[in-house]
Order: sequence, then C-alpha cells, then structure tokens
Amino acid sequence: MVKSGSPEDMERMMARLDADRIRPMDDSSPIRDFPRYGRPLVCVNGIYGKAVAWSHSYGLIEWLDVSGEYHLSWAQSASIKRVTDEE
Repeated sequence: MVKSGSPEDMERMMARLDADRIRPMDDSSPIRDFPRYGRPLVCVNGIYGKAVAWSHSYGLIEWLDVSGEYHLSWAQSASIKRVTDEE
C-alpha cells in the first residue's frame, strides 16, 4: 500500500504530471479519474495494469515492470481490454 506523503506517492504524482504533459493532442475531451480504490484491471498490448483515468479516445494506464519500476502512460481506448483478477 502506498501511503500519502511517501516517496512512492511523490513518484506517482510526478509520473501523473509527466503523463498529462504528453497527453495526445488529438483528444481535447475532458479527463475523468477512476476512484483510487476502484480502478479497473486492464491489459494493453500484453502489459497488465490499472486504468487511472480516461477521456473519449484514450485511457491512462499505470503498471509496474518486472524490476518493480512504476510506469504511467496514455493508450488508445481501442487497445485497452478490461481483465479479471484471474487473468
């Protein structure tokens, strides 16, 4: 669990700011955030993570790579597939 004010929380906040700066320019629709504890599990091109936010054409996805490094990136909505815990 990431506690508020922890180094991990700061890392996630900075990653979100970076992701918002490089948001695809072809989508000017509003961004809506999923609740922190209600984020759906998703798969994007073989990468499993959680959806953090969405707009009309894109979703903001967070995941940890095999080394445990945190990533946050926008993906086209057509490439995002909702998955279950078992998957």
